[in-house]
Amino acid sequence: MPEGYIRGLAQYYADGVERMEIWIAKSLASSLPHRDNQRIPVALKIGETIYAAGIRSTPANAYVWICPDLKNEFGRRVSLASALINNGYLKNQLVSLDVEDNKVSISQGSQ
Repeated sequence: MPEGYIRGLAQYYADGVERMEIWIAKSLASSLPHRDNQRIPVALKIGETIYAAGIRSTPANAYVWICPDLKNEFGRRVSLASALINNGYLKNQLVSLDVEDNKVSISQGSQ
């Protein structure tokens, strides 16, 4: 089960919430569906809610990341930051990722 960190992007939404991504070291991301320079769609489960999300990577970055923009079950835009915060997660927190094909579930990290 790969682990990653919730990272702030030092950019803020109109409501003052900082944009966030989840970064996973490429060396730990072999089970995640990712391809350099492409957004790979995944179903992301945070708490009890499943969102349409994307995973990206580039050759220049040493990590793979879950993108900051999500869509809920109604197709409405939701920020990853608000979904994480609403489920008790914090910036810089370690999280575990349970990966099954294109489905990723987030839970508290092991530390």
